[in-house]
Amino acid sequence: SRTVSMVEKYFGGTLPDASGRAEGDFDAELREVICAMPEKVTGCMDKLLIPQALAEIFRGIQRANKYIDETAPWQLAKDEANRARLAGVMYNLCESLRFAATLLLPFLPDTAPKMAAQLGIDAAALSYSNLTFGAPSTYTVHKGDPLFPRIDAAKELAELAAADAEKRKA
Repeated sequence: SRTVSMVEKYFGGTLPDASGRAEGDFDAELREVICAMPEKVTGCMDKLLIPQALAEIFRGIQRANKYIDETAPWQLAKDEANRARLAGVMYNLCESLRFAATLLLPFLPDTAPKMAAQLGIDAAALSYSNLTFGAPSTYTVHKGDPLFPRIDAAKELAELAAADAEKRKA
């Protein structure tokens, strides 16, 4: 959600191709972690270590979150001279999300295609055979409903209490 919002805000929803992007600090490390995910997840799944497979995916997602903090795209956006670097950062984040969506597909078969739609890619492209970093030359994102909406704990507890009270009346 955060990545899609920033691509919309800073680039009108469409990232420039490679000629409009610049490399920088932390890019290689992020790519290394993300590109290692498919093999690690496959290794876990081959041994039926499902929680560990998910942990590997979320390790990649956590690395992408750290990358956001390290590169501070909101700071890059303040200076037009940083536009190519900002585009590179956003592209790397979109690629990280594409890898995550592909790897999450067996676990979240309804959510992964929604992730793909928000990244502007066809859900049919969520395939291990397409997991090459840099495969799409660009992204045109589409903001959608939150994939994992925040839970209002107080509201949920109140609804449970009300349902419980109704059961007791009956």
